Amino acid sequence: MTAMKLRAHGWQGVGRSLLVFATGPAAIVAIPWLQRAHLIADTPLPLLIVLLVACSASNACAIALEARLSPARGLHLRTATAAISTAWVVYATGWGPILVIGFAVGIADALRIHGSRAWRPGLGWSAVAIVGGEVTVAIGLAPTVVRPAIAHAVAASTFVCLALVARTLGSSAKSAEDAARRIEAGRAYFRDLVQHAADVIALVSPNLHVEYISPGIEPLVGRTPESCTGLHIGELLGYDAADDIARAYDTLTLSDYVSCEWHLTNDLSEQRRAFARLTRRADGSLVLNLRDVTEQRALEAQLEFRASIDALTGLPNRAALTQHLLRTASLEDTTVLFIDLDGFKEVNDSLGHEKGDGVLRDVASRIGSSVPDGVIVGRLGGDEFLAIMQHADLDHATTVARDIIAGIQDAGAMLTRYPMSASVGIATGTRYESPEQLLCRADQAMYRAKAAGPGRTEYAVAATAPVQTR
Repeated sequence: MTAMKLRAHGWQGVGRSLLVFATGPAAIVAIPWLQRAHLIADTPLPLLIVLLVACSASNACAIALEARLSPARGLHLRTATAAISTAWVVYATGWGPILVIGFAVGIADALRIHGSRAWRPGLGWSAVAIVGGEVTVAIGLAPTVVRPAIAHAVAASTFVCLALVARTLGSSAKSAEDAARRIEAGRAYFRDLVQHAADVIALVSPNLHVEYISPGIEPLVGRTPESCTGLHIGELLGYDAADDIARAYDTLTLSDYVSCEWHLTNDLSEQRRAFARLTRRADGSLVLNLRDVTEQRALEAQLEFRASIDALTGLPNRAALTQHLLRTASLEDTTVLFIDLDGFKEVNDSLGHEKGDGVLRDVASRIGSSVPDGVIVGRLGGDEFLAIMQHADLDHATTVARDIIAGIQDAGAMLTRYPMSASVGIATGTRYESPEQLLCRADQAMYRAKAAGPGRTEYAVAATAPVQTR
């Protein structure tokens, strides 16, 4: 227990305390000269030597015993021993009242060991020691170089100064302790944030070696933070990432940042995606923030896929078909077949929606198998479908439309007792049109085909001027 407490205070602190109180015996060599010059009282030299040695010895014993006591008792033992031993030395010289400020040495030493709480016990025991010393002066047991009345007045005034010094030292120590606690609390807060954050925080040197990296790196690359420290960033994240960081380093300023996204392969051969943000520090190092976005990107891709796919048939939906037309380099080489089922309403009303959904799924499959490779087939909604062909002339588009109609008629014959066919409107784009306008012309052609009877096709007249939509 003693050794543990001594280690807590620090052997260096104990050594400093002993050095403070060992300066007394060093003054022994000056005592005879001071007495011959009548600068101190004529107290017998052996007695002064005993008192000086006893002062250092008593304080050394107090330091040793302090470790065996509770913090409060140890503090009182230390401050009481320092005050009383100081009192018998300074009062033996005859200068006790004037050297009262010397008690500040013991208080300062206690503050260094015990902190700001030591100033009150230190001042209290100093008051006890000073009162005791003045009593010995009053009854003639202790010498004084000035008259007793003056000694008492000087002792009182210097004690006021001692109180001010002790209070100031205590306040300064308290402020330092509060500041240290705030700093440590802030460090602990940010340390916990970094250590338990899912995101990775890394410090990268100007030569792209990892100086620090948080524990979040382990699930991302399969390595512990300790094994990552000192590695080149290319060894850790791959050389594509290292090249991006090197390029960013040359362009980054202190108030700027760069964002990247990297594909990573960890030590478990798992493919991961990471979003990175780089910030440059004043010393030239980089702060690298990494976030694992593998699941997020997978979810986004899944949502994007669902948003572009018709849930019933699995074909591209209207939005996906429109996007495909928007991405087409030129609508002049694009022909669309607008397909609307004939007789499907009777099937749906007579057999029910569940059977009708099955028919739509089979029709979608028939249309897909009836078109050549490279033709995009999708569902616009309800019983309307669309086929998109590139570089197709009228004859080819008409042939494909008839194949689609034949496939739908076969599906109707196999799945229902009701006749089912399709009407197809064919339109080729022009440079004046948007995808919506092209679809509108194909839709109008489909209605003309439907008006002529089931299983017909109709070709839309090409627009010769910009079409104004309302």
